Amino acid sequence: MKRGCTQCGECLNVCPVYQQYKREQYSPKGKRILMEPIDNGDSPLPWERVKFLSRLCAGCGRCKDVCARKLSTADLLADVRSTHPHWTQYMWELWISHMGPFWPALGFFASLTPDAVTPGPLRSSLAMAKALPAPKEGKPWVVLKKNPAVTVDPTPVVVFAGCTANNARPLWRAKTEKLLKAWGYTALDSSSFVCCGGTLHHAGQYKAMHAMQEKNTAVWKELGRPRIAAFCASCHHSLAEYAEKVLQGEDAALWKKSLTPLSTLLAGAQAEITPDKPAEYGYHHPCHWGANGDRDQPFLADIVPGLKKGADVCCGMGGVLKMTDPDLSMRMADACLASFPSSARDILTGCSGCAMQLSAAAPKGTSVHHWLDVVSV
Repeated sequence: MKRGCTQCGECLNVCPVYQQYKREQYSPKGKRILMEPIDNGDSPLPWERVKFLSRLCAGCGRCKDVCARKLSTADLLADVRSTHPHWTQYMWELWISHMGPFWPALGFFASLTPDAVTPGPLRSSLAMAKALPAPKEGKPWVVLKKNPAVTVDPTPVVVFAGCTANNARPLWRAKTEKLLKAWGYTALDSSSFVCCGGTLHHAGQYKAMHAMQEKNTAVWKELGRPRIAAFCASCHHSLAEYAEKVLQGEDAALWKKSLTPLSTLLAGAQAEITPDKPAEYGYHHPCHWGANGDRDQPFLADIVPGLKKGADVCCGMGGVLKMTDPDLSMRMADACLASFPSSARDILTGCSGCAMQLSAAAPKGTSVHHWLDVVSV
């Protein structure tokens, strides 16, 4: 783990957890002071005094983006959680690795539970569960067509849908494959992919994460090392790290070159706006695109006029944070939604986790979707 925080304080301006508490120990630099000695094994403080801080992180990576030394406090906390595990980490691994097929059913039963009889500490978790079942497919805002002047790369493409789409939003994967075929791409069978493993890295569940990484790279090799289309910013972020931490040599270089956002593959699309498009809509920038790497926003601005950005506030999804402190996670979602203009009653994003999190927190009259929900072909 890289050391050497200069205590400049730049991370305080971007950390969504610090913004909720405004106390130094909740900031990335404060956590580094307390957690680095623990990670080294030479801390004068007992683990019991500081363990709660290790679980208060959204894993957004904003601290690393602004850090002059590119220190990732999220990675430091993941290391600490790995060596000092908590029961919530095992529950999160179970939820991600084995419970996926049951997510819609659990969401259905959650929807039958009235808010009035739900104990306060469980309300935020129940709201997230209620967002799991796929809503009825709405009317598209825009019909996309391939621009005949655009030449398509003949390299076969495989869709990496991620666990949220595979288990709770299968329409996203199906629509992606339909779009790629309409563009003339050869879409390969992607059913053997598993979770990207990013959320288990954040939880400190490294053994399970490594197994997922090995499975996904093996599938890619078996398919002939095709291009990889990703429509989730968090999945794309985690998959990009395979080139540095999992693969080596030519495979690492080819993986890095092959990993492509879906919006990039659809660049130059011709768009026909439908009467169902609102006059304006909000766009949530996913943290895992980084400060300047968002591929979806310019794509949407080109094909769907009326885009209004929020204030680039983290949605609070935070993976295992949903179990370690669901109320904090939901307060962050509320702050994110409050950053949009009041006129933007429909909000789009390009991250599966962000879409689910903000859908769960959205007030009455506000709807949140992945952008795949509003396009057709």
